[in-house]
Amino acid sequence: MRLYVTGGTGLVGSNIIRLARQQNIEIIASQYGPEPEWPVDYQLDPLNFADHDAIRASIMKYKPDAVIHCAAILDQLFMFENRALCWSIMVDGTRVLAQACREVGARLVFVSSDWVFDGRVELVDETSPPNPVNFYGVMKMASERDLGALDGLDYAVGRLAGIYGLNYAAPSLARKDNGLGFDFSVYVIYRLAANMPAAVWTGPKVNDIAHPTLASDCADMLLRLARHDGKGGRENTGGSIFHCCGSEAINRIDLAHQIAAAFEADPALIMPTRTDKSVLDQMRRIGIPYRTRMSADRTANALGRRALNVKEGLTAFRQEWDEFWD
Repeated sequence: MRLYVTGGTGLVGSNIIRLARQQNIEIIASQYGPEPEWPVDYQLDPLNFADHDAIRASIMKYKPDAVIHCAAILDQLFMFENRALCWSIMVDGTRVLAQACREVGARLVFVSSDWVFDGRVELVDETSPPNPVNFYGVMKMASERDLGALDGLDYAVGRLAGIYGLNYAAPSLARKDNGLGFDFSVYVIYRLAANMPAAVWTGPKVNDIAHPTLASDCADMLLRLARHDGKGGRENTGGSIFHCCGSEAINRIDLAHQIAAAFEADPALIMPTRTDKSVLDQMRRIGIPYRTRMSADRTANALGRRALNVKEGLTAFRQEWDEFWD
């Protein structure tokens, strides 16, 4: 299989590429911004998703069998303040990519997010209607809808949540600061692994409950979607939407203590802290879903496996961490 991955130097993309190379899958990765921090054994194609002609030209050039679209803007404040540019990249760019995939007969796997939901419903599943509270979620929802409206497109949507893990292409890009989203766990891991105190924001405007998802685990699920025939399982999954997130929801403080246990760190280093006032001021106009608890039963049935739970994911990650830094 020839697999095209966008966002190959990101956390999810680098894990997909690593797993795919272990399976002898041919890789083409679009590259924008930082390059991989060491030589790679796959094809890199510089690509700016603001250049829609270049998106189509790249797919026409490589004619992949499948595309996993991981590339995304993640800076909430930048998105809020630059809506037209971000829409052109995130929504229009995804639609152009999808049209090119349809033209060459490639299966498209679009990486979406639990933030298409508002966090006010106790439990959502693959068929629940989205209701985003920020522009990032709106753009992900819009792209999901656009893909469903393209006749003849072979596609799947894989929604992720609370990603943590190792960036195998650019480790220096790993998040080292706190945050309102559930990706704060990467910050906690690096702090505790260095035997340093880790503040965990528990005050207002945080994503307090979500599904921590090991990047290598969701990479396996996304690769399974790339191989999916697009037919079997559609009836059981509510169409082409899949929840490729960790199988267990947890709150921020409990997750931090599970991280401490996995890394044999002193739990006293975990410091529940009110959300930083300067961050609250900066993000005052941007909504953050409080609770994103998702069922993935239909996805597990379709893909033949469930995702790792919290303890399983952290145990697997500790092994990856030790092997990487050994």
